[in-house]
Amino acid sequence: MKRLTIILVVLGIVNVAAADLYVETFDGGSADWNYGYGTGFAIGTTYWNSTGGNPGAYISGDSKNLYAVWTYEADDYQNIAGLTMTIDTKVTDAETGMAQFYVGRNNTYYIDGSWSIGSDTEWTTHQTVLDSSHFTRWTQGGAGSESLAYVLAAPDDIGIFFGGSLASGTGTLNVDNFGVVPVPAAVLLGMLGLGAAGLKLRKFV
Repeated sequence: MKRLTIILVVLGIVNVAAADLYVETFDGGSADWNYGYGTGFAIGTTYWNSTGGNPGAYISGDSKNLYAVWTYEADDYQNIAGLTMTIDTKVTDAETGMAQFYVGRNNTYYIDGSWSIGSDTEWTTHQTVLDSSHFTRWTQGGAGSESLAYVLAAPDDIGIFFGGSLASGTGTLNVDNFGVVPVPAAVLLGMLGLGAAGLKLRKFV
């Protein structure tokens, strides 16, 4: 009976890990999303629109002077420490540039290492783990100096920064499926496998 209980618990954990947590598909539009152009920003402007995509809807717009896409509607993104941030991107017109995830709270910002987004000529998924080995405090942005744990417990600003010619060119940037998902099930299975090996070892010691 104990073995059956352990198996059921393991299956439950894997099932939770396989489910999405807070992923914005933009199927309902982009009204809560902000788009930074030049020195200003706008919410759900005509530069961005929900159209058939990846599959379903996604947001798409001119990359010229685009420096960030983000949302202040971050109530769903709470207690996200250790989870995985994800986004799908696609760039047209051979623009180059870099992109990086960020999270913020009360004027304290943390950024992930950047990636080359210019090579995303087809829909490409980018992911990073929300922990101190991937995110560092952005000292040039914001006056706050709170800990990463404080920010991840209840972020009020979450999004993506862009740089290079992507932020000043004439290409088109497409964004879809932005959000936070659990640790991949494969990782959990590996951890559970190690645990099972430990239990077997103890049995014969």
